[in-house]
Amino acid sequence: MNTRIALSRVIATVLAGSGACANAATPLDTIVVIGDRGVMTEPKLAGSVDVISRAELAYEHVNDTMELFTRLPGVYISRYNQGLINTDISIRGFAGDGGTPHAKLLIDGIPSNLHNGYSEMDQLFPLGIGSIRVFKGTSDPTHGLHNIAGNYAIETRREVGVREVELSYGSFDSREIQGYAGLESGALEHFYFLGYRSTDGYRDNTDLEKYVASVFWRYNLSDRTRVAFSARLSGYDGDAPGYLSQDDARAQPKSSAPFANQDGGDKTIVHTSLHLDHALRPDLDWNVRLYWQEFERERWVRFSEAGSLQNRFDDQRHIGGLSTLTWRIDDQWELDGGAHFEVQDVIEQRFATVGQSRTRDPSTVIRDFRYDFDHYGGYLRIAHTPNDQLGWNLAVRADRLAGDFEQFAADGTRSPRRMLNFGTIVQPTFNIFYAATEQVTLFANAGRSFQHPFGSAAYTAGDRNARDVSLNDGWEAGLTWEPMPALQLRGSFWRQDAKDEFVVVDGTPQNVGKTRRDGLDLSVNWFVSDVFYIWGNYTTINSKIRRPGDAESDFVGNRLRSIPDQTSSLGLTYNVTDALTARVRMEGQGSYFVNEANLGGKFGSYTLFHANLEYAMNWGSLRLQLNNITDKFHEYVFDFSPDGTATIHSPGDGRNVSFTVNYSF
Repeated sequence: MNTRIALSRVIATVLAGSGACANAATPLDTIVVIGDRGVMTEPKLAGSVDVISRAELAYEHVNDTMELFTRLPGVYISRYNQGLINTDISIRGFAGDGGTPHAKLLIDGIPSNLHNGYSEMDQLFPLGIGSIRVFKGTSDPTHGLHNIAGNYAIETRREVGVREVELSYGSFDSREIQGYAGLESGALEHFYFLGYRSTDGYRDNTDLEKYVASVFWRYNLSDRTRVAFSARLSGYDGDAPGYLSQDDARAQPKSSAPFANQDGGDKTIVHTSLHLDHALRPDLDWNVRLYWQEFERERWVRFSEAGSLQNRFDDQRHIGGLSTLTWRIDDQWELDGGAHFEVQDVIEQRFATVGQSRTRDPSTVIRDFRYDFDHYGGYLRIAHTPNDQLGWNLAVRADRLAGDFEQFAADGTRSPRRMLNFGTIVQPTFNIFYAATEQVTLFANAGRSFQHPFGSAAYTAGDRNARDVSLNDGWEAGLTWEPMPALQLRGSFWRQDAKDEFVVVDGTPQNVGKTRRDGLDLSVNWFVSDVFYIWGNYTTINSKIRRPGDAESDFVGNRLRSIPDQTSSLGLTYNVTDALTARVRMEGQGSYFVNEANLGGKFGSYTLFHANLEYAMNWGSLRLQLNNITDKFHEYVFDFSPDGTATIHSPGDGRNVSFTVNYSF
């Protein structure tokens, strides 16, 4: 398609769907969309709702799917660069080092977190993604488990009549092929995706191979009923370069730690799900999702020269279901509710090794855990829009957790435990919108979420009432302003308070006590002209220990570990000619402390620049992608000591380039 016409269509879609006009179909929302406005939205959520559209995903090629999130306000990234443990993303002042899992991941509406809350996105490639939505805050009642600071919702691609193949080659001998087809045969719509990527990596010993194959079949039984089946298989095999000292990371950022020459691992993910959407009446909709998925991961890791190589193995099977019912009572009132269950069967093991083989001596077993983890929850929400200016909704959610645990000792004996008695976890939420003028919408939200102990920390052989979940109370207030039809601004202030919060350091949970997080979110979306588009955002993040846990009496007023003090991004799109489109993007984040004592200095700040050129042809397009144009040094830093004297460093990728041929047929 002519790129000038395409951008004009995007502008028209944005203006048609935005809140600039009080008579729009969804006049009260706070959603910022990077790219095409015609993507999934959630008008019931007042606050920081941000979407990356297909238009902004189309030209990306990444080793790790989480890299796509760096465009979104308040999302920051931790690039471990350690094979299958490669990257994590974070929001709302929570750490990105895996110590405090805090966000729900949904793929086509299906919960996709691992048992410990980590997000597993390597089962997706950019060409197979339709859109990405991030909600930051505590006022979404539709999810309970892991929904501490918000959620990430990814929709896979659902375009009918589209067939594409992409071939890419780039720096570090990176090779990639992706293929997508969306077909229609009468009442049946079927979508297919295949992806494969391999690379030698920027650093030594970072070879990577991954693949994804998926199908989604959707059949319209009638005007009122639609059923669907989804299946996905993905695999990942990657070496890991290990961590370096601070001096070595700066002097030799491409090097691998000599002691890490056997580090690496592989993982396999299998997913299947059934979907039913049925209109019981014109005003009553029913949706059901049933799913089964398995995550198998095996890793060989050695963190330091003084340590020893470990084999870490996880096998998780999740079976679950979700059901929602929505009743549009009249033009002003709507009632919706839902229920969810998930049963997890988890094996978690760690063994000492000789080379890349487990030792036969049972006394060298470091960890051998088996546990069942069951989650049941539901919500009820009432929404009222009395006029074109005002809208609000109030909800309550309740969750329960249950399960059993067994620890296998070296002599073969078992130590059974029961889950701690958390009782019924009640979480109220509230959202309100007010259109003060046709250009300005005020909004506010409030809600409660919970953080539960995970892994062995959730079980006990003693007093089951000895520990409770950590409750997280948050709120946000702000406004959206459209001073002109093509310009959208949003600003808000947010705060979240938690008590008895715990973080996990090297497998050990630590109570950091009562904490507070707050900050300012700013974003802009501006279609300057028919050929020039700008988007940007800036977020400040403050995290503080207000009342310490038992072991950290001197930490009052200190910052939490691994949380940058700001994050920002900026993107420019310019149609140079009808065929040539140029894009430039900046991503940046501030520095962070590496321990709750705030000793040893701050690390992790960077500003990176990327660019993309796309030339449209009548059969597809040619694309050139340049990442980290200025070859800026950046790194992930972690600390195993209490005072910053044992930091370990993992440099991120330097300058790199890739060339892509996209063929549509």
